[in-house]
Amino acid sequence: MSSNPESGNPDSSSPFPAGYPAPYATPPAPVQMPAQMPMPSRVKTARTMLFVLGGLQTLGGVLLTALAAVGAPDGQELTRGQAYATGVVGLVLGVASFVVASRFRSGGNGVRIAAAVIGGLILANALISLAMGKLTGGPGLALGALVLVNCLAKESAAWFRRPPVAR
Repeated sequence: MSSNPESGNPDSSSPFPAGYPAPYATPPAPVQMPAQMPMPSRVKTARTMLFVLGGLQTLGGVLLTALAAVGAPDGQELTRGQAYATGVVGLVLGVASFVVASRFRSGGNGVRIAAAVIGGLILANALISLAMGKLTGGPGLALGALVLVNCLAKESAAWFRRPPVAR
């Protein structure tokens, strides 16, 4: 028995009565999700340097805070208040470095800007230390400059501005 499309008679091969749709539709074609972009080497370098800076800053902050708690011996360059303040700033920068570095994979352009600000602060602190004749600013100078330059690169900016679906 063949069916006529205008008459609405069911085809002998169709298990459903005429005029009733199938209980399920055919699945749509799969949607192609954008591929995740691999992290550029400059971004990986900046993230690694932020983790290193976070460790160094946290360690320095803990040591300076402990020194201030014990009390600075006479003849030291720092008073107790200066040691506390420097220790707290080191701890804040260390924790901020860890938080920002851990957000690199999923963060947007704000994470890149935060990393550049942290790199700039550490670079400025190192330059001030070197200008005062202290050689302790060397690692901060190198690491802060690496973070700043790598975060401000064009390929880094493009990677951080990728759509949220590709993150």
